Amino acid sequence: MEVIQEQYFEKREYPRIDLETQVTIKTNNNDALIPGWIQNISRGGFKLKADIPLNFKDIFHTGDEVYFETYEDFFRLKGRGKIRWTSVRENEAGIKFDEIDIKSKNFLDAFWEVIEGRP
Repeated sequence: MEVIQEQYFEKREYPRIDLETQVTIKTNNNDALIPGWIQNISRGGFKLKADIPLNFKDIFHTGDEVYFETYEDFFRLKGRGKIRWTSVRENEAGIKFDEIDIKSKNFLDAFWEVIEGRP
């Protein structure tokens, strides 16, 4: 089991860190803002846990475009991405960043410098 986990993480382009912050998601095929939680994040995207247990499979599909925005004072992120994977059982999806606004980019650059211990 341990070897499988190491191989799995080696395939990731960017390392992930655990983080829990609220986010809203809007998909192209749904006008509603969907509440959820970012559970971990990397330079390339984040893992989403959606707060919609009954119709998750009807809303989130691999390859779909999504728009996201956080509202926490300490963690601001706004942009567009694509769903890379979904887990209907866990109401989770992997979101790959396609475009983030300039304030979010600046924030993330500073955030990663702190996390990675760079001045």
